Amino acid sequence: MNSERPTPKDRYSRRLRVRLSEVDPRATLRVQSLFDWFQDCGCEHAAILGISAADLLESDHTWVLLKYHVEVLRPPVWNEEVEVTSWRAPLNDLYDLRLFCVKDAKGHEIIRGNSAWVIMDFITRKPVRLSRCLDSEKRGGMGSIPDTFERIPPVKNPRYITDFRVRVSDLDFNRHVNNSIYIGWALEALPEAFLDSHHPRAIEVRFVHEISRGKAILSEAQFSDENPLKSVHKISGKAGEGELMRMAVTWEKNAPSQKPLSL
Repeated sequence: MNSERPTPKDRYSRRLRVRLSEVDPRATLRVQSLFDWFQDCGCEHAAILGISAADLLESDHTWVLLKYHVEVLRPPVWNEEVEVTSWRAPLNDLYDLRLFCVKDAKGHEIIRGNSAWVIMDFITRKPVRLSRCLDSEKRGGMGSIPDTFERIPPVKNPRYITDFRVRVSDLDFNRHVNNSIYIGWALEALPEAFLDSHHPRAIEVRFVHEISRGKAILSEAQFSDENPLKSVHKISGKAGEGELMRMAVTWEKNAPSQKPLSL
């Protein structure tokens, strides 16, 4: 693949219709479902390129997600048809950056996202350089992708705390908790009344460590002193595993018409 002359395979798109199982009480797409979309779209594109997690497992390697930066111009709603497009570009032989774009039926961009991935040795559980697993053609992509990731402040004085235990249904085929599950855990700590009356405008996520089935985890959250519409989140293991994930969300109050449904 030549990064200066993109081929049709460099960009991948899939059309979706927002399903009832993917929406929240306001009939808008759940945040966790959005990250499932991103993951599925990226995985399908990687399979076409011959660099999927299944391909890498043949040499005992796999993809691991490090971070996300997402901007939501407006959330899609139940039964709405959208198009999700993704493309990628390696960075410094260390990271594979992957962009996502969600457009509505009229072609208007409603969500954009950036993500950073590394290749991990499945045996040692340590990252390796991309060139160890991908030849020069497979390290090509759609030119350069900007680093839009922002620093996420720590949770110092959590106001909201809840806990969970990792279930087998939370695991993916790498046998660690799937990235979208962490998103759901983090948001679960916030009051239901706040979640009913607000929606995310910007989401920043950094994944730190993995955790296995049966472990107890803690979800902590607080709102920023400088910005009452910005929440910061921390997922950690209760048995001393340390911080597993950190997230920051900038929220926007719903319009009066965006009320929870009564089905």
